[in-house]
Amino acid sequence: MKILLFFVSILSITTSFANEVCYPQKHANVPNIISLDYHSARKQLLINHWQPFQTLHFNKAKDELMYSGNGWGFWEKGYHEIEQCSGMGSAPCIFIFKDVYGNLLQIGTQGEEYPSAKIYASVKSVNFKCELNK
Repeated sequence: MKILLFFVSILSITTSFANEVCYPQKHANVPNIISLDYHSARKQLLINHWQPFQTLHFNKAKDELMYSGNGWGFWEKGYHEIEQCSGMGSAPCIFIFKDVYGNLLQIGTQGEEYPSAKIYASVKSVNFKCELNK
C-alpha cells in the first residue's frame, strides 16, 4: 500500500509540472530564482510584484499537507501559495503566484527543510501556467 501511495504522490507532482505552459506577452518581471532556497526566492518574487496565490482551502490544508513532506511546515510559515507537496523522493513542492495581469507562475522546489541545520528546499523550476490544477 505504501508503494502505491508513493507512486500516486509522485505521479501527481510530476503531472502538475507537465501541465500546459503559457508564455504571456505581458507579465511582471520574473527574477532568476533557480537554485535559491524557497524563502529567498519568495522574497524576490514579492519584490517583483508577484503575489502568493492560494489554491488550498484553509479547512482542508492540514489534511492535505500534514503528511506531505515540507507541505505543512510551509503552510505554518504563512506560505499559503503552496499547491501541493510530496513526502517521498526529493520532496518536491509546487507553489503558485499571480501578477497584476492575471498570469500564474508555478514554482517547483526540491529538497527537505531542516532550518536548524541550515538546509532548505531550493527552486528547481519556474513556469508560467495556463490554468490551475484544482
